[in-house]
Amino acid sequence: MAETSFVGYVGDPDFHDGSVVAVEHQGDTARIRVRGASGKVFVVDFGAVRAVRANQAEGMVLYALSESRGEPPLRRFTFANWDEDSQAHLEVDAETIAVLEE
Repeated sequence: MAETSFVGYVGDPDFHDGSVVAVEHQGDTARIRVRGASGKVFVVDFGAVRAVRANQAEGMVLYALSESRGEPPLRRFTFANWDEDSQAHLEVDAETIAVLEE
């Protein structure tokens, strides 16, 4: 993906100070479970996934989930790590996203 530009924040405001519970990626789909700061669990479903880049993502405390514009039709979604000194990260390049409360 070439240049990216910030589009906005995605998902429930409860993601802020929440954490990544699980990362599942199979074929062209990805499912990320997030436990919000309130304790609610959300499922973030991605479709037409081109890439998932992750390192120690499970357990990562989130600042936010943001979307960046990329090479159409792909969109880049970044689960921003609250701890800037941590090596943990998670990014998904996909065409679609749906956020559901579990």
